[in-house]
Amino acid sequence: MSKKLFIFLVVLFTFVATPSLAAKIEDLPTTPKVGDYIIGPGKTEIKMDPGQSKTRSIMITNRYGKDMNFKIEIEDFKGSRVPGENVILLGDQKGPYSLKDFLHPEVNTFSLKHGQRMNLPVVISIPADAQPGGLYGSVIVTAVPAINSSTNPDDVVSGNVVVTSRLASLFFVRVSGDAKEDGLLKDFSVDKNFYTDPQIKFSSVFDNTGNVYLNPYGSLQIKNLLGAKIDEIIVDPYFAMPDSIRVKDFSLKRSFMFGYYTAELSLNRGYNNIVDEKSVSFWVLPWKALAVFIGGLFVIVSIIVLILRWFKANFERKNK
Repeated sequence: MSKKLFIFLVVLFTFVATPSLAAKIEDLPTTPKVGDYIIGPGKTEIKMDPGQSKTRSIMITNRYGKDMNFKIEIEDFKGSRVPGENVILLGDQKGPYSLKDFLHPEVNTFSLKHGQRMNLPVVISIPADAQPGGLYGSVIVTAVPAINSSTNPDDVVSGNVVVTSRLASLFFVRVSGDAKEDGLLKDFSVDKNFYTDPQIKFSSVFDNTGNVYLNPYGSLQIKNLLGAKIDEIIVDPYFAMPDSIRVKDFSLKRSFMFGYYTAELSLNRGYNNIVDEKSVSFWVLPWKALAVFIGGLFVIVSIIVLILRWFKANFERKNK
């Protein structure tokens, strides 16, 4: 056997025998004990071609203050036409734009001590015959306390130790090709027309009638009676699922406002640079400031009346 062939076989054997797993656990010594766990990112957006594979990672951090076992599940999700229902997890069901068969986490179960974080790779593999548009799936993470010397197994059997809240990391995949992008700002409103406290709540309704998710964004300007801008809220991009309604709320809090105002929302639909505009008006009349104003006005009027009476009384006396 030649030396070159021997080196090639050694390298090949090493490559084949070495595990390709990239999942890893790291220690975070300064992690506080707050009785929960966190995952991130909450949302991953990817543009892909049919037949392409990509890998993204999610992070799971144990902040329970004790050992925990974690389980990974994959579910589709969809939007809703019911205001307030932004995302519906579908469990074992497949969604209209299913991604669950194409999401592959590197591991499905693992354990973490307090202050440990799992870096979990997730492979997204799009089939070659995938149609253009959006595909949507989620990586669901649940946790249960690890059974050890300090945990009573009878508690687990009897249900005294319960599964914690499920946390989801959402995956939005845009498969390249022509898709139907269509949506509009359907409504913009304020929760009431008259305020005594300058804490204003706005609500917008975006209707996505296309077959791919959109990321509308824009700005909300508040103007006074003279049309001068007194404040502005930047609307960061947010997702609106296909064939669904997305309600987005905004709030404005200022130390002082008095009078008549108009709020103007300019919202880019997230495609073709199309911008929708709507406006609402409202009054802010703080009762404390109003009471001071009325009280001050009463004092001023009273002083004027007294002065007029004094002049009248003295003028009549002199005439006599």
